Amino acid sequence: MGNFDGVHLGHRAVIRRAVEEGLVRGMRCLVATFDPHPQAVLRPGSEPKLLTTPDLRKELLLGCGVDEVRVIPFDGKLARKRPSDFVREVLAGELGAAVVVVGENFRFGYRAWGDVNELGRCMRAAGGEAIAVPIYALDEALGESISSTKIRALLSDSDAAEAARLLGRPYTLRGEVVAGDKRGRMLGFPTANVLPDPRALVPGRGVYAGHVRLPGGEFYGACTNVGLAPTFDRRENRVEAYLLGYEGDLYGRVVDVAFVEHLRPEKRFSGLDELKMQIERDVAEARKVVEKDV
Repeated sequence: MGNFDGVHLGHRAVIRRAVEEGLVRGMRCLVATFDPHPQAVLRPGSEPKLLTTPDLRKELLLGCGVDEVRVIPFDGKLARKRPSDFVREVLAGELGAAVVVVGENFRFGYRAWGDVNELGRCMRAAGGEAIAVPIYALDEALGESISSTKIRALLSDSDAAEAARLLGRPYTLRGEVVAGDKRGRMLGFPTANVLPDPRALVPGRGVYAGHVRLPGGEFYGACTNVGLAPTFDRRENRVEAYLLGYEGDLYGRVVDVAFVEHLRPEKRFSGLDELKMQIERDVAEARKVVEKDV
């Protein structure tokens, strides 16, 4: 159980322990997560941008080997439950949990009064047990911990490579391909203008090497621009991906854009010729990164 936004390496350590416990005990393994983000209910407007929207989060969690993902609607009523009531009514009651696995810093119940010790006490009272998994660190000697907050900061600073190291995978945005200005086509590099969920975190502006996954599961290397296209004085931030080797129409389709490495910051060019030459260099560099990443 947890929020699991990002499904990063720390989250995966908790889930891996739950899967192992399920196999040893002959039990099904269920991941319980929350939607919307608790902060959206407790302090509306203060909630962080999401690293994974619910649909993508569910896919990633199922990919960790669990049998089921259950989303618990987080609302004011749930937020006001005492820890003992939450365990009795939701965990043991609605979910039928016999063993609950959480990270050692897990908090729950009204005003987050419940900690892992309280969870263990309440689960024992309900005839079950709780297991607290130590905080996962990439480097124990350095005490290098992982958090969704840290990953958000890295992505906002355009550090896609370091964010990928903590996530255990490249950061991915899911969105529908919508009509754009068609300037990329005019320059010989037609792009997919991807409209992400407004709740999702969009990486800092600049040009990235990465991948795009199509609905059928096909992967293409990509050179993706995030930003305002200052050469054209555009006022809205966009995510525009040029798919290497792809020919076709993607309008109306939902794709996943993965960010592997930041290539350069966004900049203004003197004209179309200079811009086209830079795009050619960006695409060549993205191709090198993608080939190395495969």
